[in-house]
Amino acid sequence: MKKNIAKDGLLFLLLCCVFSRIATAIYYIEDIDSLRFALSLSEYNLIKLQPHFPGYPVFWFFSKILFLFTNNLGLTFSLVGGLSIFVVIYFTLKLYDIKLNSLIGFFCAGTIFCNPLLWLMSNRFMPDLMGLSISISALYFFSIVRDNNKNIILGFFLFGLLAGVRLSYIPFLIVPVSYHFIIQNNKYMLFSSFFIGCVVWFLPLIYFTGIEDLYIAALDQTRGHFFNFGGTFITDSDWIKRIISIIKYIWADGLGGYWKGRSWQTIFLSISMIYLIISGLLSLKKPKDKTNFLIFFGSAILYLSWILFFQNIIYKSRHILPLLIFFIFLIINGIKSIYFRKNLLDQIVIAVFFLSLINITLVLVQQHRTPSAISQIKDDLVNTSNKQTIISIPLINYYLNTHGIKADFISVDEKIDIEKIYMSAQDDILLIGNFSRLFVKDFDVVLDTNYYHNPYVNRMWPHIGTFRLFKKKNVR
Repeated sequence: MKKNIAKDGLLFLLLCCVFSRIATAIYYIEDIDSLRFALSLSEYNLIKLQPHFPGYPVFWFFSKILFLFTNNLGLTFSLVGGLSIFVVIYFTLKLYDIKLNSLIGFFCAGTIFCNPLLWLMSNRFMPDLMGLSISISALYFFSIVRDNNKNIILGFFLFGLLAGVRLSYIPFLIVPVSYHFIIQNNKYMLFSSFFIGCVVWFLPLIYFTGIEDLYIAALDQTRGHFFNFGGTFITDSDWIKRIISIIKYIWADGLGGYWKGRSWQTIFLSISMIYLIISGLLSLKKPKDKTNFLIFFGSAILYLSWILFFQNIIYKSRHILPLLIFFIFLIINGIKSIYFRKNLLDQIVIAVFFLSLINITLVLVQQHRTPSAISQIKDDLVNTSNKQTIISIPLINYYLNTHGIKADFISVDEKIDIEKIYMSAQDDILLIGNFSRLFVKDFDVVLDTNYYHNPYVNRMWPHIGTFRLFKKKNVR
């Protein structure tokens, strides 16, 4: 009877995860990263950055299979997101030994299900949530009955598979992988399992891309990530900003807490969350399995160090996803510690937490369904019949050009030739982005339109201004 209830509960949870994400699917390309993954379903090409290296072949494969049936980008990626969030909930419950068909299991599932960042990511055209689901699954298999070789072998297979879904999540599992590889005697089996997990996606990647093109893409993108455009500490070395960004993205973007400039409604969620987190910390008991505790702690610290040094943590909040699960556990532990006290204040705190969480998430999800700032610009330009000159950064020009905007695109970079633009461009020029300082000498710069979207929905280009450039007479 209990097994039937548990199975029914899992089926209900699966249906909720899938259909809720389908209901909130987005049907526009919200940023440049999403564009690359969308284009990859039509033509998988690492040289064209469709998508960029490392290619995310496992994520692409599952998305492509679904796309063949749906022929719809928004529906395809929301299905992947719905299945991924189900796996995240399922293995998080198992990781912390919480039964779904219990009150605490319901609270835990509800907290993850309604988490704002996890919901938004489950609708985006991105592999992050699928990567998180595999990471949590692997962490679970590494944590249970360490003398059970089957679980450890499966964990190593998932570790290899993860590299084909979200390579940047590999550091999250380095600690448990290293620990088990050292203490286990069957190292050959463990390595073989990891090797198979890699081969299932690496060989097809070589087949579709070619060894030479794969090598070129890997070399160019790896150099670019660490030394040019990847947002690592080498190119963005403002340590205060990097640390504050991590705190902000975990607290505000990840958990929905209050931050300067945010809606007053987030204050209610923040107060209740602080209460629950403190209660969760105070109720932490000495771990029954100290080894697993140290492995979890080490995984979090190593991954935190990885994103602090080597990820674009200043501009992209999605890099903190693996860390969210630990904070959600503290919240759940807090709920568990105060619920059974039957204190009126405690019950109010729990009610305020869930009502605020649901409200904030639904608002963000609804805002997510309206076009982002760059997509709004694209829509306006599609409705413009006249071909014009557009000046902007290369990524914006690429986004617009890929969407079929007919224009003469000029990229703003260090080598921009203002005189050449003045002599060759049309009288009416559209400047996208506030680069007016480069043109005020030769052009009259007039603000055209400001485009916005909520930065807590997407951190990429939340505000873009467009300007009209009119040639000044007799300046050259």
